Amino acid sequence: MNETRPALPRRNLTREIKPTYWRKLIEAGVPIDAADAIAWAIARYDTARRLPPSSQQALIRQYCAFVCRAGLWRSQLLVNPGL
Repeated sequence: MNETRPALPRRNLTREIKPTYWRKLIEAGVPIDAADAIAWAIARYDTARRLPPSSQQALIRQYCAFVCRAGLWRSQLLVNPGL
């Protein structure tokens, strides 16, 4: 029989995928502290479609080439919902 994994709450799913994103960012050349914040922002976006705060958006802009290299670029991450 095929066993399927039980659905995780979004917060738990975010915590589960964040380390994978963090590792990819580190391997792409992002400094550890910035990688942590960026990985969290992308994981939250992927699991709950929550846009990052401006401080995390600034980090994503600063390291956008590295985020792309890590295969984690999401164009909607930098969209301002108020515009």
